[in-house]
Amino acid sequence: MSDPSAPGPGARDLLRVAALPCGAEVDLLLEQAAAGRAGDLDAHQRDCVHCQAALAEFAALWAPVAELAAVPVPAPPGMTAAVMSQVRALAQDVWYTLQVTGDGAIRIATRVVAAMARDTARTVPGVRIALGRSTRDRLAAMAERATLRHRHPHAAVGVLGRTAVVDLAVAVTYGDPVHEIARDIQQHVIASLRDNLGLESVTVNITVDDILDDDTSPGGTQTGGPGPPGQGGPATSPDSPADD
Repeated sequence: MSDPSAPGPGARDLLRVAALPCGAEVDLLLEQAAAGRAGDLDAHQRDCVHCQAALAEFAALWAPVAELAAVPVPAPPGMTAAVMSQVRALAQDVWYTLQVTGDGAIRIATRVVAAMARDTARTVPGVRIALGRSTRDRLAAMAERATLRHRHPHAAVGVLGRTAVVDLAVAVTYGDPVHEIARDIQQHVIASLRDNLGLESVTVNITVDDILDDDTSPGGTQTGGPGPPGQGGPATSPDSPADD
C-alpha cells in the first residue's frame, strides 16, 4: 500500500525537474522530507546550506499532510495540490526568499540575507572580522561552484521560502571567550534575520578561523607588541581558506 503522505507522480511533474544551485533535485528533497527523513542528511547535505534550507522548508510545508495521513481520515480534497503549488512557487527562484501575503508576494535576494548576516555579526563585541562565507576548503569550493554562475560568489547562504541557513567565518579578539562570542553571533544574526527580513527558520553556522590581539590589524599586520602565546607571526586573515 502506498504512503498517502508521499508526493505522487502528478505532484512530482509540477516541479519540472527543478534543481537547487548545488545541483540537488528538488523532487528528491521533497520526497525525503515527506518521508520524515529531513534530518537524515547525506554527506553532501551535511555541507550544503542550500539542501539544508530546502529540507527544513519542505518539512514545514509537508507537516499538515503528514499529520492528516497519520489518522484514518483522508486529506481534504485539494490539500496535496495546494502544498505542491507552494513547493513549485518556491522552486522557481532559489535565490530569493518568498513570503506570500494577502497583498502579494515578497521576495528578498540571497545576497541581502548574506549581507545582513555578515554586518550583524560584525556588531557583536569581540568580533574583528566577519565573512559571509565558509573558509573551510570543501565548503568554500562547493559554495563557489554553486553561486559563481549566478553572480553570487562566496555567498554561503541557502534560502527557500522563509527558511535560511547561513555559514559565517569570523576572527575574534584574543583573550575573549570564543565560544561565547560564537553563540552571541548566532543569537544576534538569527534575531536580525527574523525581525528585519521576516524569516521564520534560521540556522547559523559559525567557523572561528583566527584570533587577533589588540595590536594586530584585521589584515594581519602587527602594529606593536608581541602577539598572543603560540602566535609565531602575523595573524592569518580569514580571507584565505583554512586548512581542515
